[in-house]
Amino acid sequence: MLSLFSVGIVFTTAAWADDPPADSSSPQNAKQLQQVVVTGTRASNRTADESLSPIDIISPADLTSSGYTDLASALNTVLPSLDFPRPAINDGNDALRPASLRGLSPDDVLVLVDGKRYHTSALVNYNSSVGRGSAPVDLNSIPISAIDHIEVLRDGAAAQYGSDAIAGVINIVLKHGSQAGGNDITANAGIMDVGDGANNGVQGSVGIPLGGANGSAPGWMRVAWNYQNQMNTNRSENTDRGTTIAGATNTTGYPYERYGDPAEKTYQLLLNFAYDITPNIQLYGYLNGSKRDVTSNGYYRAYNSARNVPEIYPNGFLPQIVNHTNDTAFVFGVKGKTAGGWHWDVSADYGENNLVFDIQDSVNTNLYYTKGYSPTYFHAGTFANKEGVLNVDLSKEFSWGFLPNPVTVAFGAEYRNESYDIGAGDADSYFFDPNTLIPGTTSPYAGGSQVYPGLTPEVAGDFTRYSKAAYVDVETDLTDKWSAGVAARYEDYSDAGSTRSGKISTRYQLTPTFALRGTVSNGFRAPSLAQQNYESVVTLIQNGSLAQIGTYRTSNPTAIALGAKPLVPEKSVNYSLGGVWQPTSNFNATVDIYQIRIWDQILYSDQIPVSIPGDQVTGAQFFVNGATTRTRGADLITSYHLDLESWGALNLTGSANYNQTTILHVSTPAFGRASQGLLTDAAPRTKFVLAGDWLLHGFDFHANATRYGTVTRLGDDANGDEDQIFSARWIFDLSASYNWQAWTFSVGADNITNQYPTKASLNNVYEDRADGLQYSSLSPFGFNGRYWYGKVTYRF
Repeated sequence: MLSLFSVGIVFTTAAWADDPPADSSSPQNAKQLQQVVVTGTRASNRTADESLSPIDIISPADLTSSGYTDLASALNTVLPSLDFPRPAINDGNDALRPASLRGLSPDDVLVLVDGKRYHTSALVNYNSSVGRGSAPVDLNSIPISAIDHIEVLRDGAAAQYGSDAIAGVINIVLKHGSQAGGNDITANAGIMDVGDGANNGVQGSVGIPLGGANGSAPGWMRVAWNYQNQMNTNRSENTDRGTTIAGATNTTGYPYERYGDPAEKTYQLLLNFAYDITPNIQLYGYLNGSKRDVTSNGYYRAYNSARNVPEIYPNGFLPQIVNHTNDTAFVFGVKGKTAGGWHWDVSADYGENNLVFDIQDSVNTNLYYTKGYSPTYFHAGTFANKEGVLNVDLSKEFSWGFLPNPVTVAFGAEYRNESYDIGAGDADSYFFDPNTLIPGTTSPYAGGSQVYPGLTPEVAGDFTRYSKAAYVDVETDLTDKWSAGVAARYEDYSDAGSTRSGKISTRYQLTPTFALRGTVSNGFRAPSLAQQNYESVVTLIQNGSLAQIGTYRTSNPTAIALGAKPLVPEKSVNYSLGGVWQPTSNFNATVDIYQIRIWDQILYSDQIPVSIPGDQVTGAQFFVNGATTRTRGADLITSYHLDLESWGALNLTGSANYNQTTILHVSTPAFGRASQGLLTDAAPRTKFVLAGDWLLHGFDFHANATRYGTVTRLGDDANGDEDQIFSARWIFDLSASYNWQAWTFSVGADNITNQYPTKASLNNVYEDRADGLQYSSLSPFGFNGRYWYGKVTYRF
């Protein structure tokens, strides 16, 4: 587990379990123990320690060191620069939670799988939580069992990889090969301390030789899978549904709600392969299929609510959203090397995220009182995002007489086609008659399926665009101590215009044990098709009550009347300066400071009160290029290996992130103080991770301590009367494993001290404590409490 945050030396458990090599402290062997990286460089021999930009290497042992079985949650426990909160009653956002890097929008992180761009999700995060307005990649569509390691480039890289790479790049490197001993199957089970949230599953990875005997075959195929069945949790103030019955005693003072993680079933299958056609030509690719069925909760509708139909639900009802999120991705490519030394790679890359909104245990109140009937299960519509990419990449090392070392020259071109599709729901899911009034009032009954009204044919449609790009990247060691690289990229979008970006990187070895590195780059992020074309009506809190809120695309007349304009790409400038210190082969440390400035940042507006004749919508929102922001921060990463001789080995890591975002300018009035707080104060300003593994005679005792800094929920009151600070928390995870022949048995507990966030206050209107939602959706570690788990792994 020692590669936790180690950006220099990467040790393996097998090599260091009890008997380290006698000469491991020599520089030559230290170099051999370092891991060559492929992210942020096109040179073939850069190690993480020699990288011109800061890189974290996350191993499978790191990802499986906790009880989490989804990728984003596992990364959150080990990566200090990443934030992955777990909000609830967030509609489709319960199924597709966004992860952010360095406190920036989740859209500002580019995700690669084996170096190829991975598609983004179809859902816009429209609730008042971290990542509001984003439609990022769904990290949890990729099975952990398929991953060899992850390289996290914490630096702007738009010049190298294109749009979205403002905060950094997460490159998920898959397991390759079919060697015996590289296969595994793991069964897991766990439960929350309070008795809910049970989770069980099985995952694994198996390699198959293609075309010959194992070890000598010209090709291989590897199959990885993951099945998980997770029950819901509930941390509301009142969890007794018996209090919903008319006349029932309720001593809590709060209505019944279900507030916590949704129930979720996960099915994942990833197949990747490679086949050598000739010694210098290889076919390669992967196919990933992921399906998650997620049942999340809305607000309970009381028996006497105008949103209820007592003839159907005499005690009221809890409407639930059943999201079926389906991900499909494949890459097919051919690469090789010419006799002249050119490395070439031609590939096709396709990805699709399809999100279905079904609603159960619900009712269309307006339909019932208009026509005398209503179903209780609705199909409310679908969103789909599709991306197809064609890439041609070439590189070669040149020896130029005026330079002492070879120069890696890389260039290439990319064509990308994207589409965003919105499918209408069943007619009953969006039916609304404005003339069907609540008796004694002038207000109509709420229309559409309760919790999420269906998408109408008027908002449905297919939206497409394409882009073309070309890049060049040059890198070399100018001397034995000085390395440098320069990259440039041109990209042209059919709907958002053209952009140019560049990057200069350098590293200088001041002493045999200490080096300085730095980068300067400019970047961009094109507005996603989801941000340009998403449109829906959802049920949200407005002034403390449930209301129908419409999100309108910028071309909609309602949005135009409120000031909407066509979106343009975000522009950014990144600066980074760092130091790498490696006094011995057993210890290394890096520190990097950075500044990221973003212009024309794309914002999701506040709810603007509207009154549209014949429409139940009372608030409108849309996207706008509305802010200039500046993010400053620092990352510290350390790792240390201690040989205890007959007492085994102790591997220690420590890492920290400091991050502060400041809004320099807001150009739209429809982005108030509370919304600004989601950019500046909703993610922890500091995060520390301390981890250790004691390896002794087949045992691995693991401890992980993560300190999540304070987060603040700002209100719209300029005096700060609605603000609330949520205190920092230390979360401790413990586990123990024993290796016996081909088996590994593990038991552990996450959050073993059973820490919960600060409870929300009544004056904090965005947390809705009045309805018993006692914990903040901003909590960076969730609010489920202690989790116990066990795992059994068989390797063959």
